[in-house]
Amino acid sequence: MLHEYADLADIKDLPARLNDLKWHITGFVDGDASFPVMLSPSPEKKFGWLIQPRFQVQLRNDPDSLTMLKITGRTLTGKTYILEGEGYVKLIVTNRRLLLEKIVPFYQRHRLALKHDDFTLMKNVAEQLQAKNHVEENGFKAIVRQIFSLPTDGETRRKWSFNQIIADEKPPTLQKESSPIFPEGSELRNYFAGFIDAEGALGYAITPESKTMTPYLTVTHRNTLVLQKLQQTVQCGQISTGRLQIYGMTNAVDKILPFLEKHRLIAKRTTYNRFKQVLGQIMSNRHKTEFSKVEKMARSVNHRGILRDHTLGTHPMRIGE
Repeated sequence: MLHEYADLADIKDLPARLNDLKWHITGFVDGDASFPVMLSPSPEKKFGWLIQPRFQVQLRNDPDSLTMLKITGRTLTGKTYILEGEGYVKLIVTNRRLLLEKIVPFYQRHRLALKHDDFTLMKNVAEQLQAKNHVEENGFKAIVRQIFSLPTDGETRRKWSFNQIIADEKPPTLQKESSPIFPEGSELRNYFAGFIDAEGALGYAITPESKTMTPYLTVTHRNTLVLQKLQQTVQCGQISTGRLQIYGMTNAVDKILPFLEKHRLIAKRTTYNRFKQVLGQIMSNRHKTEFSKVEKMARSVNHRGILRDHTLGTHPMRIGE
């Protein structure tokens, strides 16, 4: 058992082995973290721009999210420094030494399936900054061209255009997004537990007129391949419009519960425990005799499940070690 995390969480709620936890974190990071390379105007810099690679993950501010970030921080860097703002908590690593000595080796051993290209860009830029390539004009331009050759999605729009940084030169051709490469066996299952921790939503479809409550797990992502792989892993669910939807008592009892009992959630631990409690009430038919009570319990699960983990706040405060 992972006794080195006993000050952060009940170790019975964590994976049994450190390698399992590391793959859980990898799946979680593939869902909720990012490896941005920030560009900011900086008149004191030789070419007028600050280039800062980083690793970051931001969640809504609740005890489970804070626990997840502290466990992630300790696993990746040995530290649990967390920024806390109004409505959010955030783990961020900008120190180049930590990026190159801690973050990069970790994700070279635990390959990201979805964010490998972003990680590779962050790694390459950090290495070139460390080699001071950016202090020469050709080196600076080469780094900027690399940054703008990576496609962006809706969550990572760049504030500055290529020609605002390098005028009178043609922007680079966008590179093709690499295909996901997934781990196998138990590593894959722990990876998906982490991915569900990031992108999953547990809840109940409630119909008061018929006093029915249908359990569900939905996992949303724009990359259909990861949804298909998860569908194969849990052996249930339907994929529609960027979402894996797993509905019904049979799927919940026979597929979802066994999977999540063996591969436990961390960031959604409280939500899962409430989900399981409501499921027990439904299995014992309590919703037929005490519908209002069970409905209230179910709606509390839904409320937590649909909240997105990207709330922004102001005036961050550091907490942790």
